[in-house]
Amino acid sequence: MYPAEVEHIESMLKLPTHIVGVKFFSSAEALPKKPLAHPHNFCQLVSIARYQEMSNVWTADKAVCAIGAACLGLIRTPEIFSAGKAPTGRYTKNHDAGKKFVANVFKLGDGDTLYSGVFAHSLRKMDEADVAVIYGMPAQIMRLIHAFVYDSGEKVTGDTVCEAALCSAVAFAFKNRKPLFAIPCAGDRRFGGTQHTEMIFALPVDEFKRMYENLVATEKLGASVFPVAPFAFYEPKMSESYTMKSEYLGENR
Repeated sequence: MYPAEVEHIESMLKLPTHIVGVKFFSSAEALPKKPLAHPHNFCQLVSIARYQEMSNVWTADKAVCAIGAACLGLIRTPEIFSAGKAPTGRYTKNHDAGKKFVANVFKLGDGDTLYSGVFAHSLRKMDEADVAVIYGMPAQIMRLIHAFVYDSGEKVTGDTVCEAALCSAVAFAFKNRKPLFAIPCAGDRRFGGTQHTEMIFALPVDEFKRMYENLVATEKLGASVFPVAPFAFYEPKMSESYTMKSEYLGENR
């Protein structure tokens, strides 16, 4: 799709893993391959794609994470989630709080359209995709946000629910055609190997070219680069015993 641009972004931002592309399929017959034989989670497939550049398919019959499957529209959102029962005692105090908690998770399974599967692969190896997913440190995600606001000024939405964050972010970008940054959930860290320092940035692929061009433009301006260099042009203050004194200079003459 954009192999040169993808590689340039990975190099510019010094990303630790590859950018991942995700494509939704309405028909099972159209899926490019069969899913893994054993049950698994979507975050595992994204991990495989971003670390090893290997492609995989996720379908409802191979899903372990039910809320992830609901987020990506593989199943209708189960009542145990919509009623707030599932997170109660784990993430929320009671069902009322749990209901609000789950309502804040973006789920395609709340709507009318379901999908037969989703395909995940390294974006630079894909001919077409719906959503791009980028993992990075907060300062790297900052650069992506700056790239989006550069020619529009419109803020990028952040998801702070920390529940099914990867699946929810992908679904949000796919449905709303807007980018989203999110804090990875516990499952992504446990099953996908996501690091403590990483955040998620998801965007519709039809915005990828614009983001890339703006990223290059802001890089050239020098106002927003990664890594952000510390300002070191000042006289530091140190403890008296470690501070250079004029008599020391005389001793070396």
